[in-house]
Amino acid sequence: MTAGTAGIATPQHSPGQSTMMAFSPPGLRRRLTTLAALTLALVTAVTATTAAAKPGTPPPERQDVIMIGDRLVNVAYHLGVVPRAMSIRGDAWSFGRTLAKTSTMILGCPQYIVARDPEIVPRTLRETGIRRVLIEHTPGFDRLKPVRDPMKAVSMLRESGVLDDLDVSVEVVAFGDGLDAAIRRVGALLDRTEQAEALISRRAAALEAALARLPTAEPGTTVVILNGVHQDANGKGFVRVEVPGGYSDAFLLEPMGLTNAGGAFVEAGATVRHGFATVGSLAPLTAIRPDVLVLTGDADAVQRKLLAARRQDPALAEIPAIASGHVFALPAYVDSSVIEYPTVLRRWASTLGPALHPAHRAK
Repeated sequence: MTAGTAGIATPQHSPGQSTMMAFSPPGLRRRLTTLAALTLALVTAVTATTAAAKPGTPPPERQDVIMIGDRLVNVAYHLGVVPRAMSIRGDAWSFGRTLAKTSTMILGCPQYIVARDPEIVPRTLRETGIRRVLIEHTPGFDRLKPVRDPMKAVSMLRESGVLDDLDVSVEVVAFGDGLDAAIRRVGALLDRTEQAEALISRRAAALEAALARLPTAEPGTTVVILNGVHQDANGKGFVRVEVPGGYSDAFLLEPMGLTNAGGAFVEAGATVRHGFATVGSLAPLTAIRPDVLVLTGDADAVQRKLLAARRQDPALAEIPAIASGHVFALPAYVDSSVIEYPTVLRRWASTLGPALHPAHRAK
């Protein structure tokens, strides 16, 4: 441990970040029917990635601490602790939004608390009597929105004066040293050292099991990830395509040898924002001809878009993914639920595995 600036304890850490990381009218009618059935069934997609607690498990203890950073909050939750207030990527992490609705005050994302409302954390400290702040340090914290970095809160807190005025302690958890070290650090800070060791063992076993069952795709097997967004205010939805280089590539597709073909939508004119291209048409799918379609987020928004696209262009039913029935609704992963990562990886692997076998791919 090295001495930090006034009231701030920062562990020594090494650079880098953890990462794991034939056409005929009857045939056409049959495939159109298959497309409709597939898309109607996909409304049952599961997007949550935090497993339900076992019967008899006590609820998490809410401690008087502010936590800044998704991975930090995720580890704490699995050690049986939730913070009284937190700063997380609520727009990306669905379970974080659940915590915000049930047990923990959300202060905004790490960029919001520094650039948009730099008084919200100091104000919360003054009004609640909380005297501890835990901050996640992960190099490349958000690969989709690099401007977001929990460590920016360090200087913000120092400049606010609350560290000296209120005798607030700030402790940094370095995830760049590896997840196991971070779990142990969080366990020590929250008085959960035994639970931390048990959590490390459980996750290691789960990851080993997931990796042992990973299927291997044939070279050139392509996937397009369609992310559905539903707007409660007006009942409408829209679809985004996850472009190459995001979390799905690093943590889910590349381990199985799959290629993200979503970049073709950008080449067709779609504009990319934070790793996704919002699309008005799914027509490029007929040119991309992906082997697999994965639906994340709100599957209903995607299914409606697929059905509308099918009505406009029946040739959509002939792309390999739809012709083979390889359209799957799967949970998204944005590297917030780091403890659940093995579960998500295994879910993707077990679902996509049969589709990657040569005998099951459309010719």
